[in-house]
Amino acid sequence: MAKKRAILTNSLYAGGAERVVSLLYSYFFKQNLEIELITVEKKVFYKLPKDAKIIYLSNFDGSQNGFLKLLLLPYFAYKLKKIIKQHDIELVQSHVLRANYINILAKLFGSSHKAQIVNSGKISRYTKGGISGKINLFLIKHLYKRADLIISKSLGMQLDMQELFNFDNSSQVINNPYDISKIIRLSKERVSEFYFDKKKRYLICVGRLIELKRNQDVIKALSYLDDLSVEVIFLGDGDQKYNLLKLARELNVQNRVHFLGRVENPFKFISKCDIFISASRTEGFPNVLVEAMLCRCVVISSDCISGPREILAPGSGIYQEIKGDFEEVQFGLLYKVGNVKGLSSAITYMLQNRKLKTELMQKAYQRAVSSYNFDRIFKLYQEVMFGDR
Repeated sequence: MAKKRAILTNSLYAGGAERVVSLLYSYFFKQNLEIELITVEKKVFYKLPKDAKIIYLSNFDGSQNGFLKLLLLPYFAYKLKKIIKQHDIELVQSHVLRANYINILAKLFGSSHKAQIVNSGKISRYTKGGISGKINLFLIKHLYKRADLIISKSLGMQLDMQELFNFDNSSQVINNPYDISKIIRLSKERVSEFYFDKKKRYLICVGRLIELKRNQDVIKALSYLDDLSVEVIFLGDGDQKYNLLKLARELNVQNRVHFLGRVENPFKFISKCDIFISASRTEGFPNVLVEAMLCRCVVISSDCISGPREILAPGSGIYQEIKGDFEEVQFGLLYKVGNVKGLSSAITYMLQNRKLKTELMQKAYQRAVSSYNFDRIFKLYQEVMFGDR
């Protein structure tokens, strides 16, 4: 009997990397390939095939102290080693940092499996992450070089890692995949949880309400707009929600800012809005940009490393600098990270140019459909995981 492959991740709770894992596992499962799904924590948000089974390394729910999670890395690696032997697993592909550490540690503890790691974020952001950042950089430096293959979600992420560590492992860039037909279908569903006023124009942001996402820039930009009919919707939760609510009150735009929390179907909201905004300080490969393009919602994004420029302005050069408040590119608008004036100008420019908005929306939709097709991306993953069969 052929030996199995396995996918390892921290959890299947809400997040871009977790969504990819759920789709990837479901894809392999439905093709009757020998695949196991292993998670560190017992926390599931995304749906899996009916008969799917998850192997858990712990009963953690994600709320545990970060230092405790760090201390338990060797313990989880030891458990993974036993599972690999018990289930006759030949290759483990891990997604997200902690899972990557556990995967490599299990190999160092004597497991004979092949270890593939998927890098889901920009590594250099940890250079400004205090003690936690230093620990992560130490672990990445000494563990990643032992992987059999490093997969990056974008070219920018791959270059960022190489500038820091210059690993000589085998490496590959595989963008995130999207179930395009499903996203389009879900985008057409009716919204009953929120009333869209036809006299108003709506901006939308989707993702965790954390410092990294710089959602405060969107609220500040909203306060600068002369058009008071423009409002913003935030989908997602996080530790910055209180601060964002406070800022909205201070800027007297609280009636134009809507926090709807985490929703099961964000696509039906995105498709009803005029502009999708990503204000992040840094990204890996921002799933929501492509999802917005598939929902036919025009995109304005910060020009952070990495992802947005590769998606919206392919071929323009990852480190190209924006001159002026914003840059009109092939499939959307880009502005400098943290430049609230630039963001405000980009929003105004887009809202005042309906013809351009329609053209960009259609071009971006076609780009997303052709470049991030579910089957095309997953065939690349299938090749690296099952290519020797």
